[in-house]
This record gives sequence, C-alpha cells and structure tokens, in this order.
Amino acid sequence: MANLTIAPILEYAIKNEASDIHISEWEAIAFRINWHLGKLQQAWVIDNSKVKEILIELMNNDKDMAKAFLDGKDADFAYIYTDGTPFRVNAFFKLGKIAFVMRRIAWSPKKIEELGLPKWVEKFTKAMQGLILVTWPTGSGKSTSMVSILDTINENRREHIITIEDPVEFIFKDKNSIFSQREIGRDTKGFASALRAAMREDPDIVMVGEMRDKETVEAAMELAETGHLVISTLHTSGSVQTITRIVNFFPPELQHSVRYKLADTLFWVLSQRLIPTPDKKARKGIYELMFMTPGIKNLIRAWDFAQIPNNIEMWMSEWMVSMKTYADKLAETWEINTEDYINYFQDEM
Repeated sequence: MANLTIAPILEYAIKNEASDIHISEWEAIAFRINWHLGKLQQAWVIDNSKVKEILIELMNNDKDMAKAFLDGKDADFAYIYTDGTPFRVNAFFKLGKIAFVMRRIAWSPKKIEELGLPKWVEKFTKAMQGLILVTWPTGSGKSTSMVSILDTINENRREHIITIEDPVEFIFKDKNSIFSQREIGRDTKGFASALRAAMREDPDIVMVGEMRDKETVEAAMELAETGHLVISTLHTSGSVQTITRIVNFFPPELQHSVRYKLADTLFWVLSQRLIPTPDKKARKGIYELMFMTPGIKNLIRAWDFAQIPNNIEMWMSEWMVSMKTYADKLAETWEINTEDYINYFQDEM
C-alpha cells in the first residue's frame, strides 16, 4: 500500500456512511458502519512510515503539531476533507504503535425535528439567559444536537455566538447571527480563560465544547448569572449525575453556595442515548429532559437530588420527559426494540 493516501479511506467512509475510522500501523483499517465495527475483506494494512505520512496529511503538514503529538503521545484535532466533510481526529499510541480514530461529523446541521429531539427542545432556541447542558458519554450525538440548536438560533435571531471547542468540529456560516469560533490551543489557551475573555467580547450566547474542571464550570455559571445564555456538554448519564458532577467539582466547603448558584443559573438538562433501530441500519435517540421548576430548584438547594426523577415524572406534560418513558413510546410504534434499551433501566424496574 505504498501509494495509499487518506483520500480513498475517507471516500470509502463517506460513501458507506461510516461514523468512525480506526487506523493503526500494521493493522487493517476498520470502519464503524451502522454501529458495527469491521475490517474490509481486502484489508488496507499500512506500515509505520505510511501511518506517519497520513497523520501529517491530516494535520495539514503542520510539523509543529506532529512533533507535539510525538512528544505528548496524544492529540485531538479536526480535519476537513476536500468535499467539506469534517472529521474529529484523536491520535494516540498503543503498545508503542501510532494509531488514530476519525469520527465523521455531519457537514450540514440537522433540524431539531429531524433528530427526533423532544418537542420542548424548541424552547432552548428562544432562551435568553441561563445554563443549558447536553449530556451523556461519548458517541451519543451531543455535538449534533448542539449544532442543531445553535443553527436554529442562527436562522431566527440576531446574536453574537461564541463557541469554545477542542477541537472545532463544525464550521458555522453566519445567517442572522454572527459566530466567533475559538479552538483550544490555536485561538486560546483553555476553556476557562476563553470564557473569562468572552465577557469582554460582547457575547449573547456562548457554547462551551465541554465542562471539564472547576474553573470552566465556575466561569460558565458566572456568564449565565450575568445575563448570557451558555450551552455546554458533560459526560454524565442523566440530570441527577450531571448536577452531582458539577457540585463535586468544588471542595466541600464551597458546595453549599455552588448548589444555590446552580439552582439559580441552570435552565435545562438534555440527556441522550442512541439506540439501534430494529433493522440495525440506523440509530434513534432516547432522551431525558429536565426543566428547572421551582420544585427542582429547591431540591438542588436542599441537596435532595434523589427526588429529582420523581419530579421529572410528575411534570412530564410540562416541558419534561424521563428517558424510559421516551424509549417506551418509541417501542410502542416499533421504532426501537425494548430489548435494545431495557437493560439501561434495571434500577427503575
């Protein structure tokens, strides 16, 4: 495979709608298609020098970036193919060998209704201030949902929207709003410093790619407190774990005041998981949506998080839904199979 370049690999992935590509030296290239990971029958196997060549190509021949990866052993960056398809790339070492995984990002935003998001998510696009969180572990479609929400705002409102990402995955085109997209490492040193700087950049809405630490959470809540809309993600499973994670970013002596501040700034939490369709050719989202009612605000202040799921169940006709209820409704219309999701809810049985 001496003449192999990244082009035929990406063309195969795009043509077959692969979500992920796995490349490692002296191993066959693997593609995740319809949620199944597999290698081609006539496998592309590449050696050490070719892996390095392809990686340099993905890094747009940036030798400083390549050196930083070889020194640091890990790298996250974005790559846009010639047809405009964006990919998120994570490069790493395994057993001393270079490897990287490329995730294909949708190059055009999907509408909220196309994604099957709960109908109340439309209200996110009208929010003027507060903190909105989209949660669940990697691969659940959080970025796709956030892009859809921001693009709807872009079409309908005149706002200055700042995005802070690591790396930038989707390039927005200004419609009615103006975007300032900043990438960690290239445009700013870190999430917390970029959030503090955003206060002086005339923002209306700030999207933070991920809340990873106390400083970022603190800066995001401060922005939300001062009349801005902040949208971000957390790798948490559901509203209760999300609230617990945010509070636990802080030392015990500060957690009381953090709970009160969070109760005042948090607006919505959207948690999502992807479930295969019955034919296994696609995935459908199942969702939990928590809206900050006065009752939930009081539960957060009182550190009574265990009662939050009951409140979501009680208010399901008023801007909230539990994930199991959402999944059950999809199962009733044969859009997903019960056996593909029921094990996630054993504690609720």
